[in-house]
Amino acid sequence: MIAQAVYPQVPTPDIRRQDVAALIQHTYRWARAAAAVAPPLAQQAAPALTVAAQLYEAQQYPAALDQLSQVMWVLHNARQGYPALPEL
Repeated sequence: MIAQAVYPQVPTPDIRRQDVAALIQHTYRWARAAAAVAPPLAQQAAPALTVAAQLYEAQQYPAALDQLSQVMWVLHNARQGYPALPEL
């Protein structure tokens, strides 16, 4: 399951803010790099990534992590169709 690859331990209610922030930053940087290879994929991921950032700003860290897990799942699956995309 991709969520386990993104966040190896089972999330607790006390998910660390820094962990979620780091994952948002990583995913954003990946999406920027992917935009050069597959602009439609990056455009498709942008709204969901924005929602994750908004949840983070609202201090809804478990919800932000769930949103990011969904984004990562979509991106992971898309990499099969675009082998030139960078690794996640």
